[in-house]
Amino acid sequence: MHFDDLMKLLGEFGLYQRVRFFLICLFSIVSAWHAFNMVFIGATPSFHCDVSSYNLSGTPLENLSLPERNSLLLPPKSSCRQFDVLSLLNGSLAEFTGHDASPVALYSNTSRRQIECQHGYQYSKEEYSSTLTSEFDLVCDRKFWIPTSKSVFFAGRLCGAFVFGQLSDRFGRRPMFFVGCLLLLVAGTIASLAPNIFVFLPMYFCQGAAHTGAFLVAYTLSTELVGPRYRVVAGFVSQGFYSIGYITLAGLAYFIREWRYLEMTITLPVLLFGFYWWFLPESIRWQMSHGREAQAEETIRRAARQNGVTLGSDVFKTLQDDPSLKAGRQYYILDCVRTWKMAKLSFNIWFNWFVNALVYYGLSLNTENLAGNPYMNFCLAGAVEIPAYVICILILNKVGRRWPLILSMYIGGVACILSGCLPTEESSTIETVSVVLAMLGKFGITASYAIIYLMAAELFPTVIRNIGMGVASMSARIGGILAPVFLDLQTISKPFPLIVFGSLSLLAGSLAILLPETAGKPLPQLPEDVDTSETCTDALCCRGKEKYKLDTELQQKI
Repeated sequence: MHFDDLMKLLGEFGLYQRVRFFLICLFSIVSAWHAFNMVFIGATPSFHCDVSSYNLSGTPLENLSLPERNSLLLPPKSSCRQFDVLSLLNGSLAEFTGHDASPVALYSNTSRRQIECQHGYQYSKEEYSSTLTSEFDLVCDRKFWIPTSKSVFFAGRLCGAFVFGQLSDRFGRRPMFFVGCLLLLVAGTIASLAPNIFVFLPMYFCQGAAHTGAFLVAYTLSTELVGPRYRVVAGFVSQGFYSIGYITLAGLAYFIREWRYLEMTITLPVLLFGFYWWFLPESIRWQMSHGREAQAEETIRRAARQNGVTLGSDVFKTLQDDPSLKAGRQYYILDCVRTWKMAKLSFNIWFNWFVNALVYYGLSLNTENLAGNPYMNFCLAGAVEIPAYVICILILNKVGRRWPLILSMYIGGVACILSGCLPTEESSTIETVSVVLAMLGKFGITASYAIIYLMAAELFPTVIRNIGMGVASMSARIGGILAPVFLDLQTISKPFPLIVFGSLSLLAGSLAILLPETAGKPLPQLPEDVDTSETCTDALCCRGKEKYKLDTELQQKI
């Protein structure tokens, strides 16, 4: 008996699966909170040099109000510079304006020398009460720490995806989920208490590793939990809960504007997942493939009882004969690129993953730089993901994967370029149009990211699917690491990051034309099945259909 035949006997989405699938999806919400919290805890509020501590007693300026003093001592277009007031403090006002030392003359003087801020900075509390930036003064010559922090977080995600993927294959999905939760709880708590950026950064790295590792394990568990007919939907629903976390983070940040309290608020709910110890099952597939038949039988019987299904006594013996649960010849990453056709396919998929992650996280982290309210912009950026997933569920099996992927990347690319090029300073209407285009870009890239996730698993032959998907995931993490770096280039040219995002989306979408369609097609089992195809778009239809089986392992492998 094939493993998926067992899932059909149990009930592909019975009560047992529905309860546990919902519990697993709840972690997606918390995972999203940690994935995007830097948008708020690392936000840069409006600031200028602190000139309130200057003692101007005994000078003609002693009666100036604070706004008047700021107008006199602060350059109009520089937050990191102030006018040199040393002569004012020495009583030598005439040095600035010749013989006229009146405040009016000082205001009109344009030759005052500018210097760096002498007494720190003052930060606006209009949108954020406290952030990493304002508490640790990560501005001006220290502003590189915020994009560095974001890149460190994504480096942690890269590490977490690799380490937790390996360990979950060796020790099981269930224990590694709880290890990830524990690490996330500890790292998040210490980060919220960090006295400086040097303590915060390693904890933020661990947060990235923990939340990604636990999320990927939970995602794998959720897709291995349900039957083959529901795996595509289960994957998209899990991503939908991730979007709910995205949206709710905006609400939490709006009401909790102190970064330490916000960090603690999104971390403490991880404690609740400790109760999953009594509800979360180990993957039956993992148990069978690692020789733990007795535990697998116990899990299967528990599921059957809750679903109201009676299984025959021979089910477990026939299940042990499933070849998909037994190890075969060992394959390596070199098999993904050993031949020209296989290399073209692999590098195309990996580049698409890289671009999708780069643009997705770039747009997500860029919401604070868009015109308008940063909380509303972030909420909208999360809300547009839900219809993107719904549309994917509705159309992918009807019109295929390839053209929706190409179209969504084109839509996202064009929208990003137009949003970046609009002169938002000219009117509020243009600002609104720019935000709408940015949201359209986010909608397109969300859809394409979801499609390439599914399509990649269908394109790689079965025997190297895990390897190919692993490299694809690493490519995505590298894209995430580079996203803050590209965003930081807006200090040179504000539209530059969005233009780069859009251009790369158009390039990746054009390359996707070379990918074969996979909807409704039997999947390749071996690299040779791709190599002997006559054309790229016929890659799944060659070498005789007797060499293919309908690979129902598809979604559980991602």
